[in-house]
Amino acid sequence: MFHKATKSLAKQLDPEGDLIPVYCLLDQKHFRPLCLVQRKSKNPWWQKGRYHKTDYKLLDVLFPGNQSAQLGFLSPDIYDSDPITIVDNVDGKLEGDVSVTTDLATLELKSSASMSHARSVKVKKRHISSHVLDSLNGDSKISLDHQLIKQSEKFRRDLYVVTETVETVEEAEFRENSKTEGSILAELRLRTKMTGLRDSKKAVIVPKDCILAFRVKRLIIRGESLGISIFPEDPRLTFQSCKGGYLADGAATQQITESGHMEITRGGKPHLVVKSKREHPLKEVEQECAPLRLLSTDLHVKFLNGFLAVVRNNDLLQELELQLEQALDGINPIKLKTHRPELQGLVENVQDSTGAVCPAIGEAVLYFLQALDELSESELLLLEESVERKMVPKQVPLVHRILENDFSNKKGTLTIDTQKEFAFIEDELDIMEAMIKLSGVTVQRNGASLAMTGNPDAFLTLGALYVVLYVLNLLSS
Repeated sequence: MFHKATKSLAKQLDPEGDLIPVYCLLDQKHFRPLCLVQRKSKNPWWQKGRYHKTDYKLLDVLFPGNQSAQLGFLSPDIYDSDPITIVDNVDGKLEGDVSVTTDLATLELKSSASMSHARSVKVKKRHISSHVLDSLNGDSKISLDHQLIKQSEKFRRDLYVVTETVETVEEAEFRENSKTEGSILAELRLRTKMTGLRDSKKAVIVPKDCILAFRVKRLIIRGESLGISIFPEDPRLTFQSCKGGYLADGAATQQITESGHMEITRGGKPHLVVKSKREHPLKEVEQECAPLRLLSTDLHVKFLNGFLAVVRNNDLLQELELQLEQALDGINPIKLKTHRPELQGLVENVQDSTGAVCPAIGEAVLYFLQALDELSESELLLLEESVERKMVPKQVPLVHRILENDFSNKKGTLTIDTQKEFAFIEDELDIMEAMIKLSGVTVQRNGASLAMTGNPDAFLTLGALYVVLYVLNLLSS
């Protein structure tokens, strides 16, 4: 619930910016100004990548003898903005065969249901002064013997310094209540099956000075020299060894970066960055999920049951995803544990007899969970309905076709006759249309034809949906 609230608030404060919501309330203190966070050098193409705490600040990894360079970090200039109050309240009851309500966090689909959420919070922005950031370039030295530096380079983790935060000025409460009776109905004749009564009340108390969101700058480490990447599109990674290194001074070469760009270097420094034609990202999905295809039929069933359990229960998803990330981290690996019988078959077979996670299978499972975590609650409801209706085999090639068009880099509209090309019946098309719209794609429907336009963000969101559909279809077949 905390992460859902911080995502909404970050989007409200900076709709098209780079404000990063804090994922876990317990970890929020690790994202204060000048704290170091890390991220994998390589992330799925549909994911911007999650930033993880490190328990260290920038001062902790600077070379001890470089007193002058450290002076600015002992008592840095941190500036506060004027307080900003954000109010987001939704309270209502909807009945009928057709009801679609959109707010910052959810799209509710219901026949007889009431829902409300309340988020009223006063925040301020804190940021590091520019001269402190400027002093990072060239004047500071990194202690290469520090454990964080050594392990980050070994396990290919990019390091970032927190330069700006959004913090609460006073204690705040986020509340969410929902009560649903009977079946949930959506647009037109779509029936998302949910019988009986579900009553949910959640609340989280956020303390004063709590970090809700932050911005970062990437560290660039070459030898003992420390620099900071000012521009987000800078293709350099924290450690040059992560992408093969540079040639000696005076030489020129070119290489493909992790972001899929071609970087031309001269004298060991980036000289020019140009876009490079690369294999379509949909190929990545096949490669990352290949270990799941090799599982036995019996394991397909166990994994599918586990995956459907996390589709239905977001708390299970968060628990399993975080455990698996730590188990695969390589720095402080853990054994997976669960007391939920629906996850037992999955957890037991991701690990070997010693309790260690099998890297190939574990990475494939995490790839699926990360994609699932990108979907909204409404998309998960529609996904569950799609599985029950056995629609997924039709949905996979349709979403593949949309992504192949890559509307994020093209102008114009993609039109697909879903009945002719994919044999969708009308009720199935209602579900598919709703799922595509929730991804941010603009859809105009004419009979069985869908005319679609999108943007880069919609392309990424639809990419996460494709990963989920692809895996569920793979395990079902």
